[in-house]
Amino acid sequence: MATDKPIKRGRPSKLPALDLGAVRSLAAMGGTDEQIAQALGISRSTLSKYKDHPEFQDALKKGKDDADLLVVSALYNKAKSGDTVAMIFWLKNRRPREWRDKHDIEHGGEVKSDNRLIVEVVKTK
Repeated sequence: MATDKPIKRGRPSKLPALDLGAVRSLAAMGGTDEQIAQALGISRSTLSKYKDHPEFQDALKKGKDDADLLVVSALYNKAKSGDTVAMIFWLKNRRPREWRDKHDIEHGGEVKSDNRLIVEVVKTK
């Protein structure tokens, strides 16, 4: 007897039962995906699959953005207070062309060689 419904295999999804506020809070506290998955009682691979769902992805992204904003604010305050390392870090990331350690220098023009000098040095040896 054939049915039109596909047969579902595996465990039922925990996604509908997850508190998206908790997902956002865990991410806002700086939790890694591994730590968030563990706190939610799911595997890391399941968390990756849940990222395909817009509501879950949004909660995770907003929480991580909240955490990043706190760090940016703290870094900015340290730079403002004169912390040289914070200032350098800030400038290297905000203005990399001016503050990176490696600078690209373009050389133009033509290099000319006088082979007579090389010949004279060889003859004198």
